[in-house]
Amino acid sequence: MAGVSRVSHTMLAWVGNSGLPGFLAVACLAAPLRVGADEAYTFDTGKYETRAFELRGYAEIEPAYSVSNEQGALYQLEFFDEDPRDSIFRLPAALELEGRYHKGMTTLSFRTHSSKVWDYTHERAEHELYEGLVTLQPNPGFTFDLGKKAYRWGTGYAWNPVAFVEKAKDAGNADLAREGFWTVSFDWIRSFDGPLKTVAFTPLLLPNHGNVNSEFGREGYTNLAARLYLLYGNTDIHFMALGEGSKSARYGVDFASNLSPNFEIHGEAAYVTDVSLLDVTPACKTRQEAPQDTFSYLAGLRYRTEGDFNVIAEYYYNGAGNSKAAQRQFYECVHRAWEADDPDLLAGLPLKGDLDQGPLTKPNPMRRYVNLRAWWDEPNNLLYFVPAIQVLYNLDDNSYSISPELNYDGIDDLSLRLRLTVPIGNPLTEWGEKPNDYKVEFRLRYYF
Repeated sequence: MAGVSRVSHTMLAWVGNSGLPGFLAVACLAAPLRVGADEAYTFDTGKYETRAFELRGYAEIEPAYSVSNEQGALYQLEFFDEDPRDSIFRLPAALELEGRYHKGMTTLSFRTHSSKVWDYTHERAEHELYEGLVTLQPNPGFTFDLGKKAYRWGTGYAWNPVAFVEKAKDAGNADLAREGFWTVSFDWIRSFDGPLKTVAFTPLLLPNHGNVNSEFGREGYTNLAARLYLLYGNTDIHFMALGEGSKSARYGVDFASNLSPNFEIHGEAAYVTDVSLLDVTPACKTRQEAPQDTFSYLAGLRYRTEGDFNVIAEYYYNGAGNSKAAQRQFYECVHRAWEADDPDLLAGLPLKGDLDQGPLTKPNPMRRYVNLRAWWDEPNNLLYFVPAIQVLYNLDDNSYSISPELNYDGIDDLSLRLRLTVPIGNPLTEWGEKPNDYKVEFRLRYYF
């Protein structure tokens, strides 16, 4: 069953993150008990009772060193008012806490994220409540949620075109937790005998008033969204919708199915109404095209060999993305302003705020992409060692990034990762205009 497979994937991921304790825990559960005939065996159930309050989390540092690409448009945007730098060193640190209190049918849960970065801009810190939730479950088939919640809609690993009520993930760090939105929702679940095994329905209200969910589109609406889940045979299927409000109406479907124990296929499709595509003129101004309906989709697969070599391959088409011509014209405008030392030439472009959030500067702003990720769990019996590589490829302009990495989890409660990211592309292409020639990151994460 697809649902069972996803549980096993979650367990494997937890083992990898937990190191030796996680490995021993699963090994103990899987191994048969050997008790002599003359030995008295006792089992202390108190050790395994669920505690009313649980607290866990991690602290990490991730020093990063990059060599600057001074010809890159994103470097030039970042250093328009700064002294030029051949290289950049950053030291990000983060603390994430997750707590849960359960009594009767009520559960209180939260997730916080605090971060601080030391670099050439001195230092800056952020403290965010990612999730804060009150959950009521009077019976196994009904759950009511009130508070801030991070939803996970979609089956894609790098991108999710059907993620209508969540913040975009980072395709290069897709497993990171993200901040949720304030919502009211419930889950209704029923199980059946026969090919249709499970049905679940999740409607939700997402208000956007004042400071509540102000990042979710236009202010002044209470948005209605819903998702219907079906487990048919060994295939997970979701249908989802977001009504007209802070954003235009949109409808989606996704699926994931195990064709064999080691081979999974997945996909998503989204239909979004009234999208105004962005164009950049030779005068370095933007104009919105007439609103039109757009279609986006993702198709992918995941395969694991008997030797624990894993591959994920995905194709993503973003119907609301920028055209190659618009993106190229934007890069030309940045170079023109840099060479003239005149930032006023960029006044007609949407560059306010965080560059990572801008429609022309955010990651993967165009239309056609491929994600290829491969990793090998404990090659040649090297315990707790996982080498991996990821390639993100822009099919519109034939630029790409290569990110090899080494992961090690053999020290109690520690996870170590060393990663190199190399953007490759011609001038006026997405990865050719990145702010660095390469970047090296080392992440040390301590779980507690």
